Amino acid sequence: MKKRQLFAFSLATGALLVARHSSAVGTRMFELDSQEEFAAGEAKGVAVGSDGAVRLSWGLSTTALPDATASFASLALSDGSVLVGTSPNGKVMKVAGGASTLFAETGALAVTSLVEWGGKVYAATIPDGKIFRVSQGKADLFAQLPETSHVWALAIEKGGAGLLAATGPDGKLFRVDAGGKSSILWKSDEPQLVSLHVTDSGDVLVGSSGKGILFRVTGPGKASVVYDFPGEEVKGIASTKNGTIYAIANEYGEVPEAPRRSSARAAASPASPAGRPKPGKGTLYKFDAQGRPEKLMNHGEFHYLSLTLGPDGRAYVGSGAEGRVYAVDDGHVTTLIADTDERQVSAIGFQNGKPYLASSDPATVHRLIDGASEAQWTSKALDAGMRARFGFVQWQATGGVDVLTRTGNTAVPDATWSSWSEPSQAPRIVSSPAGRFVQVRVQFRRDPNAVLHDLSIPFVTDNARPILTEVNAQPKTGPKESKEGIVSGGSDVTKHESSIKLTWKVDNVDGDTLRYRVSFRREGQSVSRDLLKDGEILSKAEYDWDTSALPDGKYRVRVEASDELSNTPEETQRHALESEPVILDNTGPIIKELSFQGRRLRVKVADSQSTIGRVEVAIDGRPEWRILSPKDGVFDTLEEAVETDLSSFVAPGPHIVAVRAFDVMGNVTVKETEGQ
Repeated sequence: MKKRQLFAFSLATGALLVARHSSAVGTRMFELDSQEEFAAGEAKGVAVGSDGAVRLSWGLSTTALPDATASFASLALSDGSVLVGTSPNGKVMKVAGGASTLFAETGALAVTSLVEWGGKVYAATIPDGKIFRVSQGKADLFAQLPETSHVWALAIEKGGAGLLAATGPDGKLFRVDAGGKSSILWKSDEPQLVSLHVTDSGDVLVGSSGKGILFRVTGPGKASVVYDFPGEEVKGIASTKNGTIYAIANEYGEVPEAPRRSSARAAASPASPAGRPKPGKGTLYKFDAQGRPEKLMNHGEFHYLSLTLGPDGRAYVGSGAEGRVYAVDDGHVTTLIADTDERQVSAIGFQNGKPYLASSDPATVHRLIDGASEAQWTSKALDAGMRARFGFVQWQATGGVDVLTRTGNTAVPDATWSSWSEPSQAPRIVSSPAGRFVQVRVQFRRDPNAVLHDLSIPFVTDNARPILTEVNAQPKTGPKESKEGIVSGGSDVTKHESSIKLTWKVDNVDGDTLRYRVSFRREGQSVSRDLLKDGEILSKAEYDWDTSALPDGKYRVRVEASDELSNTPEETQRHALESEPVILDNTGPIIKELSFQGRRLRVKVADSQSTIGRVEVAIDGRPEWRILSPKDGVFDTLEEAVETDLSSFVAPGPHIVAVRAFDVMGNVTVKETEGQ
């Protein structure tokens, strides 16, 4: 599980971290100089700004919700406490003074929405279509919505005369009066209505799960489409007084399935409307007063669960994976406000101008607080790829910071790692022992002016030997193997080419630039001969070998891989591997016998290297070659006989008969005879 984190930073494009080469002999560098690279680590009481600098910031308080696995909704009360709707058992928990207590228990699977209406608190539940009026220690049934199982969201009608409820599975929007009597305000064609918001003008905005549509309801039975999103779900809606609308939409690839009472796992993962085993893709949209859409933020790695507008005018979005909260302004500056230990942030609210978060897996409430107990930034485990020696750690900072390092050979630091080094206030050689991974920690000494800018660590890995794992020599002509493992020949024989395609595979764990040397020898001989020209440097794992000047026979190809281009002569490593025998055949078959008497053709064909692939005949110089069958029915040996009667297409009388014989490598021989 992640360590608790709290930091703010502006997102930018680019890799999170790269090990940059600084010379040709293997020295590389970990450089952290951007907000993304610093944000990949863990921060406590510090923030990572849009300028890529790490500064002192807020802390994060935590209140656990016992016996709850997921939170779905929250409501800030005037007394400073926060109510949270949870699952299982549909409990409403109260958080005050850093402690949580049971406020009410509905007995439902989950409490999905909470609102305060007329001085009383109302809770929506699934999957029985019920709305409860809850108070300390009590949960009274207020409304049972007919033919409804899921009540996903509640909102107060403008003027406060009625309570609105977005439901499923028939996509109905209900209005409930003060006496608990319900009526259908509007019915959609969508299966689930999962989000709900009332604008200052009194319009009702409703988001669906199915086709992912944002609707505007202006009266009983009256609705229009604000936007049809690319995904399947509109999970959250918010608006400003000037008519600007914000919405979060998710793409899953399929319509989410609503949870049933027996689906404890689904209720424990409030991803929309049911829990999902894999994250979707989330996008935050803004619509101006004229309804023009604009994408403010999107993530392809996870979906969004919660949305609210802050007193600073920014949109705050909670993620369905990684447990994060982002704040986005109209300039598209995206700031990560909090990164929690939990998997999902289900609800975001503001109380006294500061945000609080309700999260899931497990259910927890967090508040942002001033004055963190400790202020430090720790990098992720930086991977050198193999065991490395680390050089001079350098950084740029103002104010009081201390830098420590530790090393190990596991991706996740454990007891086998070295201890943290002594703190250093000035750049120095890394004192931690050699290892595959290194971690850096920067401690801030509560100096309000302390700022960390850039940090770098050079390293040199042990030079690993490149290992050739496979050498292949494939003639460009000859039998071809299909996907079904069938090798073709016969009528598929193609024109012969004397070039052989050489390819090889190499295991190069440290990524050195490799040089290859290629040679060949005839089977049964010990002398190898170079294929490359003098001084030729081959760095590609392939080569075209022209065999036209070599006698036919079996040959083996030897490839040597060397990392000399990336290492000193003393550290250079080499490895060689030889191919299986490859047949060189650039000579056509021999037509040993050829006769044509009584319109009966007899042929014998032989080849020294390759099996016979096809025999054809042409009469009297006409370019009409007819395929002939072998005497035994199959072309499969080095010598084949053909004996056939040509009466079906050759008239009586004298004729010039030409026979053309191919081997499977495409070599061809032609011979003529006269007969009748």
